[in-house]
Order: sequence, then C-alpha cells, then structure tokens
Amino acid sequence: RETCYVAAADCTGHGLPGAMMATIGCSLLNEIVPQHADKDPADILAILHTRMVSALNQQGKQRGAGDGMDVALCRVDRKNNEILFAGAYRPLYWLHQGQLSVINGDRRPVGGAHQDNERKFTSHRLAYTPGDRIYLFSDGYVDQFGGPERKRFMTSRLHTLITKNQHLPLKEQAIVLDRAFLDWKGAAEQVDDICMLGLAV
Repeated sequence: RETCYVAAADCTGHGLPGAMMATIGCSLLNEIVPQHADKDPADILAILHTRMVSALNQQGKQRGAGDGMDVALCRVDRKNNEILFAGAYRPLYWLHQGQLSVINGDRRPVGGAHQDNERKFTSHRLAYTPGDRIYLFSDGYVDQFGGPERKRFMTSRLHTLITKNQHLPLKEQAIVLDRAFLDWKGAAEQVDDICMLGLAV
C-alpha cells in the first residue's frame, strides 16, 4: 500500500481496567482509521477521543477522573515520501540523514474525563527520505528506575542509544535496546508496561 497508519498507544490503569481500556481503544482505532483514511492523524485522534469519551460515559465528569490513552499516530505516505504525525502525550523520534529529531505530541490524552466534548490535536508534516527511521514508544522505557543511583532512565539516554546504534538493522537495535533496559533495571522491579516500535520508511 502507498499509505499506511502506524500507532503506538499506552492506556492508563493497570490490571483489568487497563486491559479493558486497551481493548476499547484498539477496537475504536481499527474502526475509525478505515472510515477516515483520508484524514490526517490529528483529526483521527480527535474522533477517537470523542468516541472513547462516549463509550466510557465520561461526558461531563470531573477533570482528571477516568482513564485515558496516550497515543502516537502516524500516516506514512510512500508515494509522496511524507509522514503526518499527531500525538496525545507521546512524541515521535525521527532519524533523518543521521540526525535524530524529537517531534512532541500535544500534552493531552485521548479519553479521560474533562469539561469539553471536543479535543483538538496538532498535526506535524515530515518530508522523509527512504531509509529514514521513526520510533514510537510508551513512557515505560524511559521512566524505569535503575542505574547506580536508582534514577529514571530518561529520554536523553534513549536519544543517545538510538543515535549511537543507528547503523544497526532494526532487529539488532531491538536487542541493544532490550539489553540496555535490563542492564539499567538490574534487580529493580519494572515500573510499567513497555511498547517500543521502530519502523524503516
């Protein structure tokens, strides 16, 4: 296909509530994207937000109450070598001609109780070169405590890790990222679920 959508999402809540959120979010996204394939990811996140609020009966609830979902959503257009990106609390890492850029999403989730029925997201347009790579991930990796001083891993370390190993195929990068995480975590408990997606475009 000349155009495809790629998403990485992370739902708030743990255990059964988190699993239910993930199921609902995934189901809604799989339904919405084919219906609005011509729309930009920011519009799709806004539709997803409205549908999720409705599905979970979160309308008019107090701000901060109710679970939501952090999402990074990309539309990759191979015909025009273009990526459209929108994020709900999640960034996009873009490796272009040896330089890693961080494209930040909006500081608002999809779903979750709030006062307004509508929520707008920002669209980012990237002109990529074939062979570029993009990375979408949940916050569990960089929020992990560990190291000699039991601190968070932090995005700066992930940034360095990706840049340093950019010459490796993605499968080998996955091994490096996994090893770095486990070495950092050591005997400490894992603090959150982790989703890390690397894509060569």
